[in-house]
Amino acid sequence: YQNIRRIITENSKKKIEYFKDYVLENKILAMNFTETWLDNLITNDINIKGYQVFRGDRKGRRGGGTAIYLNEDFEANILLEASVEKCEMIAIFIEKLNTINIVIYRPPDTKLSIFTSIVDKMNNLLSNMNAPEPTVILTGDFNFPFVKWTKGTHNGCRWEITSSSTTLDEKAQFLKLTEVVDKYNLVQAIEEPTRERNTLDLVFTNDISIFTHIEVLKSSLSDHHQIEVTTNFKTNNRDINNETPNYGGETDFWQLNFHNDNVSWSTINKEINDIPWHTLFNGKNTDTCINILLSCLLMLCIKLIPRKKPRSKSKIPRERKKLLNRMKMLKREKHRTYSKLKEKMLEKKIHETETMLIHHRKEERRMKEKKVIENMKNT
Repeated sequence: YQNIRRIITENSKKKIEYFKDYVLENKILAMNFTETWLDNLITNDINIKGYQVFRGDRKGRRGGGTAIYLNEDFEANILLEASVEKCEMIAIFIEKLNTINIVIYRPPDTKLSIFTSIVDKMNNLLSNMNAPEPTVILTGDFNFPFVKWTKGTHNGCRWEITSSSTTLDEKAQFLKLTEVVDKYNLVQAIEEPTRERNTLDLVFTNDISIFTHIEVLKSSLSDHHQIEVTTNFKTNNRDINNETPNYGGETDFWQLNFHNDNVSWSTINKEINDIPWHTLFNGKNTDTCINILLSCLLMLCIKLIPRKKPRSKSKIPRERKKLLNRMKMLKREKHRTYSKLKEKMLEKKIHETETMLIHHRKEERRMKEKKVIENMKNT
């Protein structure tokens, strides 16, 4: 889980690209995000191969938002998607795991009436749980900096309101949340600060035994730390990471190798110009014209552009794969160490490796763009 502080922008896809690599080298069941900043204009750019995405976008204004990426081995259906003023929530049910996964974003300065509406919706959802009682996982950025969490027995945390400067309205919102999570025996598992010195991002569950390990790691992707929860959920043995494309079915654009040196772009341009577009589009509506355009271009490309060769190995460049493996080993070492000093040193190395991964992706994209520009100049 992470408050990602805008998962994609007009000028940068570094965050979503990072996670595309990350899931290839790690067995990730689900990724929960808040502050996604998505809207209905952003669609395919946020897709990650092997994962389905469930979104709770903010309605009527920019910012905020929630999202869940779920391994496609697991079918899920949306139980609830809500946007009330500046509060958002998404909840899904994962049938194979009998698990409800909920993500909530509550920004600072939220009014009691707004947050109460969100919590009441969650309460109604949980009150209708079918037997056998499902596992519930609730994550989110709740923005209660005045609450200190301390690890208690059985890995759960107890809370304490430490700041007298908090308003009665904010305190009432926190107590409203605790009332509902206590009602369904949800235990909070994070005691570490998740932004500066404050524990703003929380993880609740009604079955703390499924959490075998929790890491809170500083991240280059956001000013909120990343929370990694290792569970004892069993996933399907199918490896989604190294799938070979299946070219047996209908051919699509992505199956064609547009970078092949033997592509005759002058021939393609000539054939495009020879198509009687005016006749084909005459009297048709916009959607029909777009479908005709795409069909014609696809048939033309299939004829003149070779298909990609299937790859059985990961497409991640060797250098980046090394960095991903280094991060994995550092996290494993951090998990095993008992020295606080060494733990801090390893956290620093993990953060440095993440920064190097982002830089490597950025440099790769820059080189690709440079190559495209050079090719355009030569045509």
